[in-house]
Amino acid sequence: MKLTIKFLRPFKDVTGKSELELDIKGKTLKDLLKILVDKYPKLEKEFYTKNDELTQYICIFVNDKPISALNFLDTELKNGDNLLFFIPVSGG
Repeated sequence: MKLTIKFLRPFKDVTGKSELELDIKGKTLKDLLKILVDKYPKLEKEFYTKNDELTQYICIFVNDKPISALNFLDTELKNGDNLLFFIPVSGG
């Protein structure tokens, strides 16, 4: 299955890419995260806490929908899906 993944900072800095097309055999977002960590080991500390839980600040969208509105890490991915990884910025 072919996916288009867009990274904003800090993920862009870790991968060295702002966009990545990836052909994977996994079916879920959880599978994809494992593939990304295997390919870019430094992403592990950006994605997960010390307890192997997804960090609270990460935002992942699948086809313009946040994973919180889908099935979180069990969200099933389909060929042609577009994903966006970012950390919201706030300030004043």
